Amino acid sequence: MKILVTAKFLKGTAEEGGSGRYYKTLIDGLKEAGHEVVHSGECDLIICSHREPFAAIKDNPAPKVFISHGLINDEAFQLGADRYVSVSEEVRQFRLKTMGIDSLVIGQPIDIHERKWPSSKLEKILIIRKETPDPDHFEWLSEKYEVRISDQSIPIEDQIDWADMCITLGRGVLESFAQGKPVIVADARSYIGALGDGYVGWNNVLELAKCNFSGRRYRYQITREWLEGELNKYDPVDGIMLHKYVEKNHDVKKIILQLLESGSVAKQEMTKDMTNGKVGWGVMVNDKMRLDMVLARSELPGAVHVVYNPDSAAKGLNKLLDIIEAEGNDIAVLTHQDMHYRAGWLAIAKEQLSQLPDSWVVAGIIGKDMEGLICGMFHDMRIPLLFTTSHIHSFPHPASCMDECCIIVNLKSGFRFDESMEGFDLYGTLCVLQTWEMGGTAWIIDAFAEHYCMRSFDWHPDQLFLDNYKWLYERFKGISRLDSTVIGMSEADIKFATSAA
Repeated sequence: MKILVTAKFLKGTAEEGGSGRYYKTLIDGLKEAGHEVVHSGECDLIICSHREPFAAIKDNPAPKVFISHGLINDEAFQLGADRYVSVSEEVRQFRLKTMGIDSLVIGQPIDIHERKWPSSKLEKILIIRKETPDPDHFEWLSEKYEVRISDQSIPIEDQIDWADMCITLGRGVLESFAQGKPVIVADARSYIGALGDGYVGWNNVLELAKCNFSGRRYRYQITREWLEGELNKYDPVDGIMLHKYVEKNHDVKKIILQLLESGSVAKQEMTKDMTNGKVGWGVMVNDKMRLDMVLARSELPGAVHVVYNPDSAAKGLNKLLDIIEAEGNDIAVLTHQDMHYRAGWLAIAKEQLSQLPDSWVVAGIIGKDMEGLICGMFHDMRIPLLFTTSHIHSFPHPASCMDECCIIVNLKSGFRFDESMEGFDLYGTLCVLQTWEMGGTAWIIDAFAEHYCMRSFDWHPDQLFLDNYKWLYERFKGISRLDSTVIGMSEADIKFATSAA
């Protein structure tokens, strides 16, 4: 496509700030994707920002996408565009309230870099800003840490690479995420004062994103006491989640596709249709009352096959798979007796399965990704909080293991559980390892369900669990990851698991 890009700032220099960096990244991404980028003349699409640049191209007949980056008047929507885009929910709501123009929310495009591990102990802090305020609320940091102020003459990526943590606002936050560095959203700027939203973690990243990490979400006053409290939250592991968040929500390639769609130039994606595949259900039961009280109350089409008190999980599940396949089904859902599925669950699961490659063998609804992070949408009914990782994972998502509460098997793959493993734990890990061994793929899908689990929180792995973990390690030597969804393990169990893996 021939795309005209125009805005007040396009070069991406530090002096231009986040808006210039936005367009420099976008232009480079469009060119890399094979599009021709122009700044005037005939074109297939116009992407623009700011009042004066828009006035210059307003009469161009090409469809126009107008982007508002913030709340200042110069970035207000201009009448005459075909689509309107806001970089955050805050901007969308502000423009809707002040101008009566609704818009799509499409985040800033970011170049995703290799994630770098920060130090286990916070030592180096980079403060990303264009000028030092008076007074400087961060001056005391140099008493305890090695501190640098961003240098406009040095590529910001190199400066972020040096740091363990960054303190900044706006685009600087996302660019820090893109290298896996923890961030405190805070600064003292003339247009907002000394405000911040604090340390970014899994529990607040979506809220802070609503205001483009501007410090305007919570507007905490920056004091030494407040900042020390935020610094104490530092955890280098958070960099994994932040890197995944920006990769999912801000990767320049994804943002470009969204902008092209907003200009009615949607990319057509062909996906195979598996929605008509026949599905059979199976459950192992050791408590008929739990089956009657929970799973039987689900809105499931058709009958559920039952195996009572099998000798081991692998043997019982294989018997269920044989029965379900003999009925002519393509897919088997192996579930716990205390799982509850609401009306419409199967349609949602089928839609997700339709997106999987032909290589899929097993899928689950809650598990871990390839870096060991919990992945999925799920409710353990013992607690009010939901498991939801949609802010860092796109679904379907590759799995390293899955919880045994729900395992979906592609019967066309011929998969069966290795019956050498005894007991009733770790078969959610076993099925993934076997899948990889046979050259297939394993996935977590977005298909929310509820688990009315009765297991006590003081449960910990018994000796058979530990023996099976060691057996898996020996059985699948050289495998890329060996993991489990078990939580609450004792210190001794964790040491065993770590040394074995």
